[in-house]
Amino acid sequence: MKISHVIASLSLLLLAALPSGTLQAATSADQTALAQNISSFVEGIRTSDLAKVKSTTAQGYRPDRQPKYEILSQLGQVTNVQIGDERYIAKQTIVEATVQHADGTSTWSFSIRDGSKILAAELTDADVYGSKILAPATTSTRPSTRYHRRYSSARRTVVQSCETAPGSCNRDARLVEFFFATDRNIKITNNVSTLDTEAPRLGILSYGVAAIRIPEDHEPGQIELPSEWHFLSFDYKSATDETKHFSIKRLAATSYDDWKELVKRQADQSQNRALVFVHGFNTGFEDALYRNAQIVWDLQYQGVSVLFSWSSKGKVRDYNYDQDSADIAQAEFAELLTKLRDSGIAHIDVIVHSMGNRVVLPALDQLAQRSSPVRVQQLVMAAPDVARDKFMIQFPLAKKIVDGATLYASSVDKALKASAELNDFPRAGMVFANGPVLLPNLDTIDVTAIGDEILGLNHTVFATNRAVMDDLKLLLIKGMKLPRLSQVRQFPEPPLAAAYWKYQ
Repeated sequence: MKISHVIASLSLLLLAALPSGTLQAATSADQTALAQNISSFVEGIRTSDLAKVKSTTAQGYRPDRQPKYEILSQLGQVTNVQIGDERYIAKQTIVEATVQHADGTSTWSFSIRDGSKILAAELTDADVYGSKILAPATTSTRPSTRYHRRYSSARRTVVQSCETAPGSCNRDARLVEFFFATDRNIKITNNVSTLDTEAPRLGILSYGVAAIRIPEDHEPGQIELPSEWHFLSFDYKSATDETKHFSIKRLAATSYDDWKELVKRQADQSQNRALVFVHGFNTGFEDALYRNAQIVWDLQYQGVSVLFSWSSKGKVRDYNYDQDSADIAQAEFAELLTKLRDSGIAHIDVIVHSMGNRVVLPALDQLAQRSSPVRVQQLVMAAPDVARDKFMIQFPLAKKIVDGATLYASSVDKALKASAELNDFPRAGMVFANGPVLLPNLDTIDVTAIGDEILGLNHTVFATNRAVMDDLKLLLIKGMKLPRLSQVRQFPEPPLAAAYWKYQ
């Protein structure tokens, strides 16, 4: 099934992987030639004159992907073109233009190639004149009064060439595209991220976009990757087969301004909803990309997807380093939520795993103290690796700006048991002899019956078990309250008063 939330406007920045020199700035093109091309192009679309369209477009333009825009028949013949703002977005030039018609105006965004050739086009708005009133013979024949009917295209997309940028028209139905924000000190070149091992924590947010392909044989909850083994000084990893393995198809760093613009565009098509995923301990950057893609795909999430990747070293032996990294990232996470709100996101849900709760809970407390704080609609805390008593203090503070909260806990999570021994204190994600953590306004669900951590120390039961993913889907997509699944029941059972929920 195709992920419908994936939109071509996000792929504007994924074109960063195109060969240098492919796109040239419109500022170097003759403005008259550009205006003439735009005029001919719009006329060609309006009259279905493919020859006229072809004469104005660059190689790689896909006429079969171009919307017809029925509103153009009401606007009438093009009479003038005014070139507006021009800006770079990931090595391409985006030109805004206002087109005057005989009976109205239309506003467009164009991707320009080779100076004045059109690679992609999007009708963003249109005004149709109407209710013409006859004027006296001595006055202009144009109507003296008119009404405007505002038109916004159903597809707020800029359609790109599938040949040069597959993600842009998303021919591949198994491609999941999303945003990321990270405080890792990484450099991205040719879709590959490199961490500065000397100073892996950047301390400030950097931004980007990613596209991950989900393999045909994907099992819900799993991340299928090439096999690898290590023996003494020998390392072996089999080749990636995108039909069998998760694969990174696009990975690009962006400026915050570009990132924000694309978030806004997608928010317009996604009911202004966003799902933010915060990973846990022992999670490298690529691992975080794969996990976010898996969650989005399995949930079939339709809103804006954002990965917040803090500076975990991705190694079991670096537990203490990861704890420090989680503490450092609290301010950056609070900043991210604020920037999402400022980008037009009105509905924010957060899934946070393991040590990521050490990032999120204090950050939400910080936000709650502000005069106009961001609100979180649903906060899902999976196996939180936070001291139990600390959690019981922090959660009520964070809950001030959270509408609904869910805790998934287990008595057989080996990683949490190891953390409890290392820290000499029980963790909030554990289930004890007297039960799990219970707090007002918190739905606690015991997932012990599902099994121990399926992927070893990453203890990702919440993402690797289909039953839990089904529960998350009903919560985040459908907005359903407990009980959502037949196998999740109140505990203790009647006639005793229920204290929490438990998988049977």
